Amino acid sequence: MYFVYRFELTEDPKALTQALWHHKIAHQVIFNEGHNELWLRDPRQLPALEKILTLWKDNPTELDYTKVEKGNLTQSNTSLFAQFKRTPVTIVLLLATLLVAVLTELGGNIETVGLFTISAFDVINGQIYFNNLSEIFVRNEYWRLFSPALLHFSVLHLVFNTLWVWDIGRKLERLLGSVVWAVGVFIVAVLSNILQYEISGYPLFGGLSGVVYGLIGFAWLLPILKTSFPTMISKQLMVFFIVWLGIGYTPFPEMIGLGSIANTAHSIGLLVGLGLCLVYWLVTKGRHR
Repeated sequence: MYFVYRFELTEDPKALTQALWHHKIAHQVIFNEGHNELWLRDPRQLPALEKILTLWKDNPTELDYTKVEKGNLTQSNTSLFAQFKRTPVTIVLLLATLLVAVLTELGGNIETVGLFTISAFDVINGQIYFNNLSEIFVRNEYWRLFSPALLHFSVLHLVFNTLWVWDIGRKLERLLGSVVWAVGVFIVAVLSNILQYEISGYPLFGGLSGVVYGLIGFAWLLPILKTSFPTMISKQLMVFFIVWLGIGYTPFPEMIGLGSIANTAHSIGLLVGLGLCLVYWLVTKGRHR
């Protein structure tokens, strides 16, 4: 089954489930961690479900769902505003990433790139000069702890990362809530960036890959710790990410034109994601025991 929506304590899912069954959308409402959650059996029915869910959220008490035409349900409500209402943090993160990609010309505009790297730098006579980490705090440039996550240096790099954040990130935001999801993204990005810089000693790196590995680790471990949560990352997909993590430590990515990979950020992101999942499980387990 696929997680779709977590109800607020004041929301009654009864009318929504009646509408879903009326349109033969197989689903289940599960009480988990103090909240009702909506789960979908067949992902092919997600567009229809999201249409009804949006109508229900706009008017949960008065709308007659039986009058919703089935033909209209085949068209997903995919407007940016509708998506933003459900997963605002993921949308803002992706829009910021795309904006930075345009401003930096995917790394082509070195002056603009310098605004987002973890350290400001100067290029003099072909040599790059940059500061140590403490200068971030001396200059009050705190955004640099996070901003390298928004930097990308190729179309393939950008597409790979944003697609995974769009797919898994939205599911996790719906499951965890926007606040918890935002805190998690921030922690993963900052720790990945700091350790990548401290270990490599070089500021020209970036990308959402650390965040991607963090959310992959979180989403993979979560249903193992708590079986009521959905399986979002299959064993095969997890193996792929681990293998690709290992390949990143070889010359192969550069050989195929992907450039040098910030492997430390990937590894730290994965470890932090696993750690945050364990913390989340322990905290929520104790709270609702």
